[in-house]
Amino acid sequence: MIRPFGTLADGRAVTAAHLSWPGGISVEVLDYGATVRRLTVPTPGGPVETVLGFATLAEYEADGAYQGVVIGRCANRIEGARFTIDGREHQVAANEGETCLHGGIPGFDGRLWAFERLGDREAVLTYRSPDGEEGFPGNVTARASFSLPDPASLLISYEAITDAACPVNLTHHLYFNLSGDHRHPVTDHLLSIASPAMTPVRPDLIPTGEIAPVEGTPFDLREAKRIGDAMAQAHPQIALAKGYDHNWVLAPDARPALTLRSPETGVSLEIETDQPGMQVYSGQGLAEPFAPFCGLALEPQGFPNAVNTPGFPDVVLRPGETYRRRVLYRFGLG
Repeated sequence: MIRPFGTLADGRAVTAAHLSWPGGISVEVLDYGATVRRLTVPTPGGPVETVLGFATLAEYEADGAYQGVVIGRCANRIEGARFTIDGREHQVAANEGETCLHGGIPGFDGRLWAFERLGDREAVLTYRSPDGEEGFPGNVTARASFSLPDPASLLISYEAITDAACPVNLTHHLYFNLSGDHRHPVTDHLLSIASPAMTPVRPDLIPTGEIAPVEGTPFDLREAKRIGDAMAQAHPQIALAKGYDHNWVLAPDARPALTLRSPETGVSLEIETDQPGMQVYSGQGLAEPFAPFCGLALEPQGFPNAVNTPGFPDVVLRPGETYRRRVLYRFGLG
């Protein structure tokens, strides 16, 4: 099912597609930013909306927190908003001081995607990014596919091709709150991440290039911990970011890579992905109509600033290659 959602300043219409299983989860996807506006799961006490979202298109256009949107061409931060590929330096849009964050001003989040295919349990959207957009080289065609493989799961798959070498790192910036109350802090949620290491950051939140073991730190979430308790531990990285805003190095083939559970509703989330990293942002900067720490952004992706960091997994896509990544979100109770 598809319905109108609003109109952009240039007159283009924005639409919303609704995917659902009878008695199972339902998802609403906007073609503006390939945005997941709603992701609702049934419970004995009634439906629980698991992600933060806005009521109007104007709120999405004004938002600076990337609520539910696709992130690209290159998720996370690029130091100095520049990189060199094959001896050629590229200057891209800086939108966080001297840093390029989440693809520029705007990245793929602020673009109107096109519904390529739509059914009751599947929506496929595409976006064609021209050479030079936000300073990035190459014409890139990106595809985001949303499907409901069973009544409890959402699968998002990404593909991209290019005609010139460029960094491509796609994800969704979903803020989760499984309590059913989106002004209730997620600090009482239980979080686990199948990760032996993380990438420490500098004051500008650019990784230092180090891969640091999590053992003995607030980043050791190999066993589920209450988020508030973990972040209450004294650690310079927690103090620097005022919470979590870090990338975890996922254990290869870990299933699930991450689990999250609300003690209020009993709703749980498992994430499986073939991405090498998991950026977790504890929502300390969220503002009205939400509140700080009321949403946990979970972003399976390539490592931040990988295009400038030897030793990090490569994020450069080249002509003749196809970028393919997938993320499965599976919900449960108990």
